Amino acid sequence: MEITDLTRMFAGAFSAVGLVLCLWLSRVEFGKIPRERKIHIGFATLSGLAFFKLLALAALFAIPATAVGVANYHTVEGVHDVDSCNRCHVMTPMVTDMRDPQSQSLAARHFKNGWIPKDQCYQCHSDYGLAGDMRAKMEGYRHLARYTTRTYTEPIMYRGVFHNDNCLKCHQGTPAFQAVPSHATVSERLAESSLSCTNCHGAAHPSRERRTPGHPDYSKLMGGAE
Repeated sequence: MEITDLTRMFAGAFSAVGLVLCLWLSRVEFGKIPRERKIHIGFATLSGLAFFKLLALAALFAIPATAVGVANYHTVEGVHDVDSCNRCHVMTPMVTDMRDPQSQSLAARHFKNGWIPKDQCYQCHSDYGLAGDMRAKMEGYRHLARYTTRTYTEPIMYRGVFHNDNCLKCHQGTPAFQAVPSHATVSERLAESSLSCTNCHGAAHPSRERRTPGHPDYSKLMGGAE
């Protein structure tokens, strides 16, 4: 079982426990709890009122905070996985195309040739280093918020400029890269991203037209179900 599955289970369990405790405590009449009642918890002895107050504190604050923390950890770590992108239907066309052995898009060629062994979406869309990692995860939060609140339109469009560093961090300096004379000719433009790698190597994903509802390819890119 993967760690993301475990965190999802823990978050669900904490949420369920918190809900059950809240419902149970809502029926407790705190004013009628006998002061002389004692409850033993391990080596500690608490009065009945103190025990139920601690339960209320856990149910209202501690358990929900833990559930939120675990859920956020799952979100932060889950963005590495391709299937986490595919859970939003607006991303399904990109994932379907990437996994299509007949596709000649840049993402599909990397996928079917095994050039990126895992976390294929994240590897290309995260910049180098810790700062790039955090920016990519914050973008994932933004995408999730837009998708959840339905504040988007299809076809979705990439905001900003895709930096060539995301390609060069793997390709630059390799024998295959160095063997292409034009790479040296346009090296400065590649470094500043004024010339995109996709200008020569083709689009990374299906075009906006193909990803637009109503286009003949839309149903296929959605996996056959719109």
